[in-house]
Amino acid sequence: MVKSDEYVRITDLLSASQIREGAEAIERAKNTMPLPVLLECIGNLHFYKRELQQAINKYEEAMQADAEYDSARYHYLIAVQKEREGDLVEAFKRYQSAIEIEPTFVDAYVELGGLLVKVEDFEGALTCYTDALKLDPKDLKNFSNKVEVLRSLTNANPTRYAEQYQVALSEFEIAKARLPAIDKSAIW
Repeated sequence: MVKSDEYVRITDLLSASQIREGAEAIERAKNTMPLPVLLECIGNLHFYKRELQQAINKYEEAMQADAEYDSARYHYLIAVQKEREGDLVEAFKRYQSAIEIEPTFVDAYVELGGLLVKVEDFEGALTCYTDALKLDPKDLKNFSNKVEVLRSLTNANPTRYAEQYQVALSEFEIAKARLPAIDKSAIW
């Protein structure tokens, strides 16, 4: 399902913590947007304000308004719940659904990578963190995640992963050096 340019613009504002601007964009677009898209945008407003139950409610309203409509962040939130409950298979399926619905939603890749680390599928986790870095090449935590996964893979198979591990370490150091002058020890 391809999301409209207006949906992408609003969601980009919200994900960049420009909550007021995103809310204003929703208000301006409310009369021109299809109802499910509008409801999902309102859900996204709640999502990025960390009002998660309100977000879930809006996503469910959007999906009820159109049986063909689906929301990546809804599946993401359900996946997080399922993972906390220990239902890793259902969590995996929900993260995958979130990625299929909205391939640019980086959070789903990150959480799926974390789940795969839990079950020691380090190659799968490496793919997730690599994809997450393609979507958000400034996120130091994902550089760190990728390094840690490659460290585990290198320990198990040095000849196959040692070079990738060294490259990832270098990329991580370069990314850290690009940070403004702050206490970087607080990040790790």
